[in-house]
Amino acid sequence: MKGILTTFALGLLVLINLRAAEPENPSGLSIFAGPGYYAILPNKILLASKLEPSIRPDGAFIKWEMVSGPGDVNIERPDAAVTWASAKVPGKYKFRVSVSGNAVGGDTVNVNVYPAGSGFGNPLLPGMFPDPHILFVNDRFYIYATSMETEAGAYGHASVWVSEDFVNWNMKLTNWPEFGKFGGDIWAPDIIRQRDKFYQFVTRSGSYDTWIGVADDPAGPWRNLREDNTAIVSAGGNAGRIVPAYNMDAQPFIDEDGQAYMYWGWSESMAAKLTADMKDIDGEVVFLKGTKWLPGTGELPQWLAVDLGESLPISKITTNPEFREVSYDYCIEVSEDSSNWITLVERIGNKENAGEGYIDLTNGRGRFVRITMTECDGNWAGLYDFGVFSGDKKVSLNKSAWASSTRGDGSEAVKAVDTRNGPKLEDFVEGSYMIKRNGTYYLLYSTGALHDGSYSVHYAMGNTPLGPFTRPEPNIVIRMNSEKTTKGPGHNSILRYNDKYYIIYHQHNQPHEDGAGVFRQTCADLMEFNDDGTIREVTPTQTGIGNLKPLLHQESNIAAGKYATATSVKSGSYIPEFAFDNNNASKWCSLSNTYPQSLTVHLDGIYDISRIETSFEYPTLAYKYRIETSPDNKTWETYIDKTGSFPTIVSPQKDINKAKAAFVRITVTGCQNEINAAGIYELKIFGNLDPAMKRVKNKNSNPKK
Repeated sequence: MKGILTTFALGLLVLINLRAAEPENPSGLSIFAGPGYYAILPNKILLASKLEPSIRPDGAFIKWEMVSGPGDVNIERPDAAVTWASAKVPGKYKFRVSVSGNAVGGDTVNVNVYPAGSGFGNPLLPGMFPDPHILFVNDRFYIYATSMETEAGAYGHASVWVSEDFVNWNMKLTNWPEFGKFGGDIWAPDIIRQRDKFYQFVTRSGSYDTWIGVADDPAGPWRNLREDNTAIVSAGGNAGRIVPAYNMDAQPFIDEDGQAYMYWGWSESMAAKLTADMKDIDGEVVFLKGTKWLPGTGELPQWLAVDLGESLPISKITTNPEFREVSYDYCIEVSEDSSNWITLVERIGNKENAGEGYIDLTNGRGRFVRITMTECDGNWAGLYDFGVFSGDKKVSLNKSAWASSTRGDGSEAVKAVDTRNGPKLEDFVEGSYMIKRNGTYYLLYSTGALHDGSYSVHYAMGNTPLGPFTRPEPNIVIRMNSEKTTKGPGHNSILRYNDKYYIIYHQHNQPHEDGAGVFRQTCADLMEFNDDGTIREVTPTQTGIGNLKPLLHQESNIAAGKYATATSVKSGSYIPEFAFDNNNASKWCSLSNTYPQSLTVHLDGIYDISRIETSFEYPTLAYKYRIETSPDNKTWETYIDKTGSFPTIVSPQKDINKAKAAFVRITVTGCQNEINAAGIYELKIFGNLDPAMKRVKNKNSNPKK
């Protein structure tokens, strides 16, 4: 491959591969499109490309043109690698970029353009904030989420985002759990108000346990609720059957009578009442997927035996393994004395997935029945239910049982023959969230794999907080949309505001897919109900829901849609103009973590500047930086200097000063985590055009990149 030309539209990323037919004459183009960017009027459309060094810029000629669309489009610099385009009519547009000279070819890209007033765009927040929880209290909106702080996807500091209109969000760190001193990464915070206190439920990785903090204010300061500084559920702890990876994503719910509940789990779905002081589980844990036997090791074979209490004719045996999409090999034997065994069933080389479970019709007799699992398609053995029938009667219920091994308390062999066998919520993976509406309880949860497009939200309904729950058909709340402009929407919370319901969720940071598939961003959409009380499937949007209260700030961002340059660029996916496109999915990133790195925007006129807001790539980290202004891109004056020490961590960084300038330059001199390069989601500049000053033109200010 001779080189790569990366082409963007504010809705789609396009990779155009230039394959060399001859060393100096590349030809043969193929196009790869990944959705993500868009434009909401009156914002402009950004069309961008970047030639690799192997293609001579002085010998490559680029041309942009509109192929189709519902209205006319003005492409400002059709022969430049980076250009803004303006449309007046919303709809789907197709653009073509052509390359000639020493690189020949071209292809097309589609762009979604939305009408003004249709929203302010998803994602809501700049940065990687999965597992979002929404809270509305004291006339403000609060979002708590997992944070991520490196390109590799390392988890970060605890924080809270606050907004008075649901559009303008401000972040600050919270004191608990304390980063680096908590004994693990901080995941999936969930906040609830009970009387005059706020309670934060949070997962700690490593031991995968759930902790509870308490505060008088939703922003803290927080302290551990339990005086002995322990988790409410932990590995081997006080929640019945505990497997380390299960105790995560806890969500508290308070019913109308004031009773508090907790829902949590990974792969296993658990729920329980809480004591009045919220410090402990009150009573037993309910396993919403059913109880099951789990062996203590993944080694095979593993067996489970049941004593029927007397010798009985055996007509049928049902086997309900742990995983539906897995095939199992096993044999079933009977015995009168638990020493001499006769084979009744033998499934070897089985290719049939477990699904709803296996049924084996038999004609035998015995007091003891044993199943030995010999192959589980790469998984551990495990049984929700092992049912032995004599005639039409299930004779194995609540009988004595034992096994080759067990994983711990709550995983014993008797769990496969109790009355709470499963699975009930068989597709549950994580992210429990309970709401109540018109007397019905809705348990929302995520299923699929968080790393890909299978991740989605489903739900079940019940008449009591602890079930039993049934899944209506269909039972999908939100999933990847048909045009794939969203990917993997999941791990949600729900906001009820003015009798409307909104789902707050995360989706992948398309089209970048950074952080090995774990980078996800916070989004929001309207959620509605059908007349029969079921949830209408939500189509995730690029526009979001807009402001829910009057906008706090309505000034114009004078840097939006302007051209920019930078000292370096990581790739064509992170060009300087992405810091000026009013989109929290896109950003400018420098080539490396070598500092200093500068980003300069040409305002195309002299402006009286009053405020500058900077949303850095990792909001929960501090960056050292300096902002300067210039009338001519030659002489510079300092607007703000924060290079001496790391400033207080907030997002966006708001710098208020007065300046008269046509150019603004931010120079980043370091990041609190030194492995990170410079990166900015949005650099917003507020001010007014100076009517006494003419527009500034500089042939070097808008280079054809």
